[in-house]
Amino acid sequence: MAVYMLPKKLEGNKYIELLVESLERRDLPVKSFNREAVVRIGRGDVFHIHWPSYYYTGKNAAMTAAKSALFVLLLVYLRLRGAKIVWTVHNVWPHQTGETGWNRFMRKLLCRFCSRLIVMGDSVKAELVRHFKADESKIVRVPHGHYGGVYGSKGTNVRARFGIPEEDYLFLFVGQISPYKGLDHLVPSFKRMRDRHTHLLIAGKPSSDFDRSLLADCGEGVHLHLDFVPDEELADYVRGADAVVLPYRKITTSGTAILAASYCRPVVAPDLGLLKDYLTPDIAILYDPGKPDALAAAMAEIKERRDEFRSEDRYARILRDLDWHSVSRTMLDVYGTPAQVMTCP
Repeated sequence: MAVYMLPKKLEGNKYIELLVESLERRDLPVKSFNREAVVRIGRGDVFHIHWPSYYYTGKNAAMTAAKSALFVLLLVYLRLRGAKIVWTVHNVWPHQTGETGWNRFMRKLLCRFCSRLIVMGDSVKAELVRHFKADESKIVRVPHGHYGGVYGSKGTNVRARFGIPEEDYLFLFVGQISPYKGLDHLVPSFKRMRDRHTHLLIAGKPSSDFDRSLLADCGEGVHLHLDFVPDEELADYVRGADAVVLPYRKITTSGTAILAASYCRPVVAPDLGLLKDYLTPDIAILYDPGKPDALAAAMAEIKERRDEFRSEDRYARILRDLDWHSVSRTMLDVYGTPAQVMTCP
C-alpha cells in the first residue's frame, strides 16, 4: 500500500511536513499525487486530499466548472482503480469563498466518494453531517499533532526589536493576516482594555484580500510586523509573548492555537469550531464571539491571571495527547480500513 498525498508539501505549512515524516518513520511510502501517480495508483492505495477547494475552484465561473468536472472525473477514476479516498477536513468551508451553494454541492459529492473523512475534533462531525449529509460511520477523529521542538530558536529578542519592556504584558497575533481572522475586531478590543504596560504585536503577511488600511492607525501599544515570520524566528515570537490572541470570525481548527500551546503560551480565542476541543480552561480563555465586549474582557482576564498560566505542567498534559507518534498510528488505522462501497450521488 502507498499513500498519495495532495499536497505532499505546502510552503509555509508545517502540518503536512510533520504528518508525512511521521508516516514515513513507520515505513509507509508517502508519494506526491501528480501526473505519474494517476497511472500508478491502484487497488489498496490511498489518495489523501487536503483543502480540496483549491482543486475544484477557478478564477471565474467557467474555470470553476471545468476544474470541478475534472475533479469529479478524477474521483470516479480513483474509485474504479480501487483506491481509497481520504479527506482531512481542515475547514468545513473554504476561507476564501465560504458557504456557497457550489461549495456545498462539491463537498457533499466528495463526502460520498470518500472511504474515510478525517476530522481533528468531535465538534466537526455534526457539521459534516448537517451541511453535507456525510455518513457518520465514515468520520474518524485524528488529532492535530503538536509543534513542540519543531521550530528552533534563532535567539531573537522580539521585545527588544519592537521596544517592548520585559516586565510589560505582550499579546501576540501571529500568522497570515486574512479578513476572516478578525484583526478589525482585535485592535479596538485591545484599545478598550490596555494600559501603558500592555502591548499587542501583530506579526504576519497580509493576504491579497486584506484591507491594510484597517491597520493604518492602530495607536499606542500596537506594534506591527506586516511580513512573513521566518520559521527560525517563529518560536522566538511565541516565547517572547505572554499570550497569543486569535480573534477569528470563523474557524474549524487552528495550527496557531496548537503552536501557542506547544510553547507553553495561553490563548485567547472565540468559542468556535475545534478550538474548544483543544483549548481547555487550563491553557486558554474562550469568549462568546456574539458579544461585542467579550474579546476585550477575555484579554483583560488572561492578563489578570498571568501567574496561573505560567505553569508548564498545564501544557504538558495537553501535548501528550497530540504526539505525532500517536497521530501516525491512528492514521495508519484509517488507511488500513477497507474502503466502503460507494453509493453514487
